[in-house]
Amino acid sequence: MFPVFVASGFAIAGAVMMAGPALIHLMNRNRYRTIHWAAMDFLLEAMQSNRRLLRIRDMLLMLLRALALLLFGLALARPYFSASSDTALPGTSKPPHAILVIDNSMSNSLESISGSTLDASKTQARDFLDKLPASSQISVLALCGSQSRRLTDPFTSRTDAADAIDKITATDAPGQLAHALNQARRLAEQTPSLSPYVVIFGDQQAAQWQRLARGNPPEEEMPVILVGNETPAPDNAWVEEFGLPDGLAEIGMPSRLVARVRYRGTQPRANVAVTFQVRDNEVETKFIDFPEGDSVRTLAFDYVFDPMEVDPTRASSIPLSVHLTGDALPADDSRWLVVPLVASTPVVFIDQWSDAEESPALGRIGETWILRQLLCPQTDSQRNEPHLIQPIHLSQREATGEALRAALRDARLTVVAGVEAPSVELVTMLRSYVDQGGQLAIAAGGNFDPQAWNDVAWLQGEGILPKPLAADPIGQSLNNVTDDLQPFRISSKGLLDHSYFRLADLEETQLIDLYTDALFFKTVVPTDPNEAEQANKTNAPAMPAEEKWLTWTPPVSTITASESGEAMAATAMPASTIAQFDNGVDFVVERRIGSGRIVFFSSGVSPQWSTLPSTNAVLIFDRVLRNQLASTFQRFNFDVGENALLPLPPGVGDSNIHLEAPDSGLVSSVSPRFLNEETRGVLIDNLESAGVYWLSDRRASDPSGDLASANATFQIPISATPTSWESQLERLDEASFAALNLPPQYQWKAGQTLAAGSALPGSGHAWWQWLIIVVIVLLIVEMTVAAMPSWLAWIVDRRSESAGAAS
Repeated sequence: MFPVFVASGFAIAGAVMMAGPALIHLMNRNRYRTIHWAAMDFLLEAMQSNRRLLRIRDMLLMLLRALALLLFGLALARPYFSASSDTALPGTSKPPHAILVIDNSMSNSLESISGSTLDASKTQARDFLDKLPASSQISVLALCGSQSRRLTDPFTSRTDAADAIDKITATDAPGQLAHALNQARRLAEQTPSLSPYVVIFGDQQAAQWQRLARGNPPEEEMPVILVGNETPAPDNAWVEEFGLPDGLAEIGMPSRLVARVRYRGTQPRANVAVTFQVRDNEVETKFIDFPEGDSVRTLAFDYVFDPMEVDPTRASSIPLSVHLTGDALPADDSRWLVVPLVASTPVVFIDQWSDAEESPALGRIGETWILRQLLCPQTDSQRNEPHLIQPIHLSQREATGEALRAALRDARLTVVAGVEAPSVELVTMLRSYVDQGGQLAIAAGGNFDPQAWNDVAWLQGEGILPKPLAADPIGQSLNNVTDDLQPFRISSKGLLDHSYFRLADLEETQLIDLYTDALFFKTVVPTDPNEAEQANKTNAPAMPAEEKWLTWTPPVSTITASESGEAMAATAMPASTIAQFDNGVDFVVERRIGSGRIVFFSSGVSPQWSTLPSTNAVLIFDRVLRNQLASTFQRFNFDVGENALLPLPPGVGDSNIHLEAPDSGLVSSVSPRFLNEETRGVLIDNLESAGVYWLSDRRASDPSGDLASANATFQIPISATPTSWESQLERLDEASFAALNLPPQYQWKAGQTLAAGSALPGSGHAWWQWLIIVVIVLLIVEMTVAAMPSWLAWIVDRRSESAGAAS
């Protein structure tokens, strides 16, 4: 019992001891008094103020940092704000991109006491640079020449842009406004962050802009500004045309070369010397007078080409030229012509009779007899003399098999006339002949049967007829004349639009009288191919197109387009009518097929079908056939600015092909290339200067560098002549510009207005530099504000010291 009591006593004593501190704390809690100390109150207030300052500082830091980040992103976008409300730029939020086009065409090389028009245009463009806003970027383009093909990134430096302007040189090429605008559009597409506009400096030649207006210029998204040229255009005379009407020279016979000289001026001009030269050697000089206004003079020069100049083993050519007395625009006072010299070329004639069967005394002559006399006239004393055209005469019965192929193999022109109905073999052979580059002329006459020809020779365009023929002819020949004979004539409407029918020695009214003099009694009727009846193509199986059996090579410009049968079919062009009768029937129809061409005459040349043999209108056949023959020879005459594609003689290697430019004598190397599977040649890119270029194989052993030396195994002259409309120096003014009715993006600005800096498009400011400066200032302020805790500690310490001193 006692132990239990003792244990309970210890438990109670432990509980009292544990509760003791708590009881003592409760009993003594109310004995402490709160004493208000003034210094401590001030310290508590300072701590509360410090918290408010820290909160304000954090909010200010957040705002400064967010604003700095926002302005930096805006600066990266490079914002641009226009200073004028009437600016023509479509997007005023972008810096301006000034694309300066400098006219360096032939008309802008006009000379004056103060310099050329090109020099004045370049000065005007450099002055314009100083008026551009500081944020502008600048591109410089030449209107024409190889310089216009180079596109570079816009200049940010005015000095670099001025240097690019100074490097632009004059060319003899025509202005290419559409090409320059396309290049400007490409520059604008490459710089979408800029707001582009085009400014064109030059003489603002009316002929250039009229050609652009006639071509329906696209509505540019960017403004195109013409800087007016207020200087009046001077009087000008130029050689408008110079050529050989027949296309080929008759060796040893007088050849007539025709020069057409034009003058436009306010004053008459007398004693203008016109000099004809062969290989830079003067042959003849004539003098002409011009009245005031617009006038034309046509001059003819006769020249006999020496047979010694012709190499019978290969084709050769000779450069000719005609020159005027110089004036303010010397670039158009000369014109050049390269004439191919050929000893002879065969022409095949196929008609009703053979040579043995023909008898002019008995009135039995083939339908091609008159054409043979026209193209290669020969008397009995001249039978053995060489002529340019060597006729090969076959009857329809002889024109078969290997005899026909042998005749066609060397012939560049074939004439079929008066054949009643062609054979399938003849149509097949002639189609292959034309595909490979041969020229074919077909004429009605004799017993020509249009239905038979249509069945065998049309073949839905796969034969040798340019158009299908109606089954029944119109009219009747004199062999079957009746009382209701109704002759018709050649229509004068549109006749002289084709070069076939223009003669330099005659005015237009004289030509119309000449060609409409003949009467026609009978004609077959070419019809619309869509209205023709379906023909059976199996009548004439086509010869394999890949078989090449001609011994001569057609011009390189055509053989590159006809390397396969598919290409030949693709190059078959629709037929075109180049002459009609006054009753609406087509007289002369032309169609290109493959590398060759077919010309169809719907009436005959015999007296039974027309009076052509007894009139000068028979020259129609002479003009057409000679032009067909000339078109089979390689082209050596080009316009300035064109690309020349020329074949090389066989056996020429890959190296030492050189080109000498006219006047400057600059010699450059040209790399040969394959023009097709069989022909190698060269491409001369962009003939910028007028004159005669010489392509030559100069051997490396030649120390003199003379292309005319004996070390040159071949020499090929190439002529580049200026475009005649570039010589029309009339200039646009504001009224004539408005009359062109160009889209509204094309704007006229007077030169003085633009030079004064007024009405400049794109005037404004780029703000991105200022935005970067503001961002830097904000970052400095942010760093200053971020250092505020040290300030607050210093303020608290000072206030604590003040509070302690006060107590």
